[in-house]
Amino acid sequence: MKKSIIFLTPILILFIVVSCSKEHDAPTFSKYGIAQKPANVVASYDTDTDIVNVTWDIIETTSVVDFIVSVSDSSDFDMGNVNPYITHSTDITDMSYLFEVKNYLSADVDSTILYFTVSAVYKEENLNYFIGPRADVPASALIKRD
Repeated sequence: MKKSIIFLTPILILFIVVSCSKEHDAPTFSKYGIAQKPANVVASYDTDTDIVNVTWDIIETTSVVDFIVSVSDSSDFDMGNVNPYITHSTDITDMSYLFEVKNYLSADVDSTILYFTVSAVYKEENLNYFIGPRADVPASALIKRD
């Protein structure tokens, strides 16, 4: 028994050393080269329809197949109640999304501020529905119901 432990210990140590990952860098969007941040995100609220129109710009749309519009109830975006919505856009050049407030806020909420940001969704040979980085600056919309 003692001889088998002495024999197996170096094999086990060698297995652990070989199987450990040597990559210690966190993955970043820059590795993929195509991922861009949408810019100029604007959110405007229409009191008559109770809808927020979210618009944005992005320079390159070659591999973009869709967009994700995220909404939060906090100015510190990730600290709030964050919900993503896929635009299901059939036309990638249409960089807008109509956000129905009634599906997010109950009718008894008179006023609040909602924050919006946008990410592009990419599909390429090596990327299967890869969600790119969010826009740097979230847009805000004051929801004020009568």
